[in-house]
Amino acid sequence: MKLTKFIAITTAITGLGVTSTLATPTTPAQAKAKHTLKTFPKAFRHSWYTSAGKRGNAIKFKAKTAWMRYDTNTEFTKFHLHAEKLPLKNSTKPWIYAKKQHGGIHIGLWARSVTLPLEATYRVRTKTYRHHHIKVLQTVSGSHVNATYYPSKKIAGHFNR
Repeated sequence: MKLTKFIAITTAITGLGVTSTLATPTTPAQAKAKHTLKTFPKAFRHSWYTSAGKRGNAIKFKAKTAWMRYDTNTEFTKFHLHAEKLPLKNSTKPWIYAKKQHGGIHIGLWARSVTLPLEATYRVRTKTYRHHHIKVLQTVSGSHVNATYYPSKKIAGHFNR
């Protein structure tokens, strides 16, 4: 008789423990909000060029800043990377944001009233140049590569003849 009561009490206590752990909500996992990136990935931190000349598109990435040159402009425009909770609120500041998107990093401008010509999804891939593997930066939309940036003007000139 004592054994039967012991088993019944043990089963009841174990059942209550399991149901109480199942009933408690997992708020820390559900409360995670998505944010934009705080820094650019280390693979991006470099100077990237599309042509050998002085007036080609170019991008320079540091940890929290990006300099962009486009449309035969000889000067670089500096943008600061700003981390914020998604979805983004409208702002007039010249900040850029970066977020992971479809296997790449999407870079965009906060001010919706202004368009950034170099706003796109970027990814780093390797390419063979004179029997060496080099890293290249590609702008992609879907699975289509729109442009390729090279680590030096000399290599960019080689591929864009």
